[in-house]
Amino acid sequence: MSLVPKRCNDMMNLGRLQDYEGKLTSQGKLLQQETFCVGEQDGGVLSRSKERRVFLFEQIVIFSELLRKGSNNPGYQFKNSIKVSYLAMQDGVDGEPCKFVLWSRDSAERFTLQAPSAGVKETWVETIGTLLDAQNNFLSALQSPIEYQRKEGGISVTRPLSAGLPPLAPPTANGHAPQPPPDGEQEDQELVLVQQDFVAVREDEISVFCGEKVQILASNQQGQSLVYRPANSDSPAAEGWVARGALGTH
Repeated sequence: MSLVPKRCNDMMNLGRLQDYEGKLTSQGKLLQQETFCVGEQDGGVLSRSKERRVFLFEQIVIFSELLRKGSNNPGYQFKNSIKVSYLAMQDGVDGEPCKFVLWSRDSAERFTLQAPSAGVKETWVETIGTLLDAQNNFLSALQSPIEYQRKEGGISVTRPLSAGLPPLAPPTANGHAPQPPPDGEQEDQELVLVQQDFVAVREDEISVFCGEKVQILASNQQGQSLVYRPANSDSPAAEGWVARGALGTH
């Protein structure tokens, strides 16, 4: 139940973000948001720290300036961003227990973030570290001859991963919801009840929650299933990988 007000608060804050030209719905799940004192450095001296609201998505980190401070209805103006695919992190600064550093590998600009507490800093460092580890594991998997199984016409087919990834279109990867199966096809295939929540970390995964129904399309040797989640009143249709344990299958 505690997740419900948090998600509502997240959506309200995102609705107040101004001047971001991208599509927030294409950036994956919002993992964290917090106000930091942020110092910027672009190949020179570190600038004076400024208060910034920082949003951490699965695909991007967004830095914004607080507007109408002290108001019950604050706003946020977009200032900078770093794509997670280029993100690098220094998880600490000597003598500064509440600071860590983020930068983009394709830019000289660095951001030193001072958290309001050591606990907040550790939470962010851990979350970002998990994202970066998952990204590295995903890239390593692309280069490995892992096999997966996909049902085609009711037959399980095994292919090496090097022959090509399964045809996915998860919202976290390109912002476009996958096309639903042809009329009648979805009804012919059994929907499986999700047994426990699964939160996406990699860009080819999707989040599913206990009680939702999904259609299993394929499985791999890493304990995951490729699923199709039909559209519902809360979210569009999506396709991506989830842990088989979340589906009650092994």
